[in-house]
Amino acid sequence: MRIAINGMFWGQPNVGSGQYLRGLLGALARAAPEHEYALLLPAGAAGGARFSAGDTLVVPTPFDRRGANVAKLWFEQVGVPLAAARWRADVLHVPYFAPPLASAVPVVASVLDIIPLRLPEYRGGAAVRAYMRLVTRAASRARQVIAISEFSRADIIRHLGCAPARVAAIPLAAGEQYRPLDPARAAAFAAERYGLRGPFVYYVGGLDARKNVPMLLRAWAALRQAGGPPASLALAGRALGGDPRLFPDIDALIAELGIGRSVARLDVPHADNPWLYSAATAFAFPSRYEGFGLPPLEAMACGTPVVASDASSLPEVVGDAALLAAPGDLPAWVAALWRLLADPALRAELRQRGLARAAEFGYDRAARATLEIYARARG
Repeated sequence: MRIAINGMFWGQPNVGSGQYLRGLLGALARAAPEHEYALLLPAGAAGGARFSAGDTLVVPTPFDRRGANVAKLWFEQVGVPLAAARWRADVLHVPYFAPPLASAVPVVASVLDIIPLRLPEYRGGAAVRAYMRLVTRAASRARQVIAISEFSRADIIRHLGCAPARVAAIPLAAGEQYRPLDPARAAAFAAERYGLRGPFVYYVGGLDARKNVPMLLRAWAALRQAGGPPASLALAGRALGGDPRLFPDIDALIAELGIGRSVARLDVPHADNPWLYSAATAFAFPSRYEGFGLPPLEAMACGTPVVASDASSLPEVVGDAALLAAPGDLPAWVAALWRLLADPALRAELRQRGLARAAEFGYDRAARATLEIYARARG
């Protein structure tokens, strides 16, 4: 089988779509080397990248030097399906929410989440809404659709109008770099590079509204005011815009709550994350909506006890290996953080459960399931 894959996010390995693309392609090549693969890259994002297990095809557009948004749209809707047809692909896989509306090659679309359709503050202006209408219609016409959790599968069926038989849930996995590291070395790394000395609770992820970081800060303030176990809170992430509806002012809230001395704001390169997970006393993830939720899985793979929101896909990801609290339940978050910081036996139990849970997810397993979807799409 000849499999063409949209590589828009190949050059962005630190974002969820890029992690998924790279993890899946590597596993596909291991699981089924008898197939032929082509990675279709946009001209502006190629950057000399190559896919070692197959062909790397750069797909130029007439708009590459005129406008990034128009070039991206042309690449997705015109360039990719044409390139797949010229390469004589049997299947075209678009591993994010942007399948082409028309394609001579059967399309498999991975829809990682439908946040702009579910959360009003993410719907954007007229151009974004028009784009979402286009890709929603295209996804509903794809031969097969891959969701990354059962929660997302139900969301896709309900909101995109896809027939249930054409939508399969194939979970993501933590990258191979996420594993338990030597505690003493991890603690020394966190102290030397980030000034984190002593127990700390770690959060890494976006700072947009759905991530619910203000609630975590309020829970932290309440914990400190109540005389909870001594520790600091380390927040890693960036606000990717200035719209206050999407990006709450985290620093202003820290100042308002008077917790500046116990909260560290960090900019953490992707490569440092395994060290900080391993050094942390616990990991907190209060998100209101996730298509999957990689950070809790990464934390568990590093042996870090986790408290996560009980919303969307997160209970499905962590199973019984983490503490859960409703995203808006401040007392529950205070209690969960207190328990994790105060109870070493609980942390040890969650560490073992988390490692076992994380081991249930893997890209080799995801690749085998994805190959079955390709075969269905090909017919």
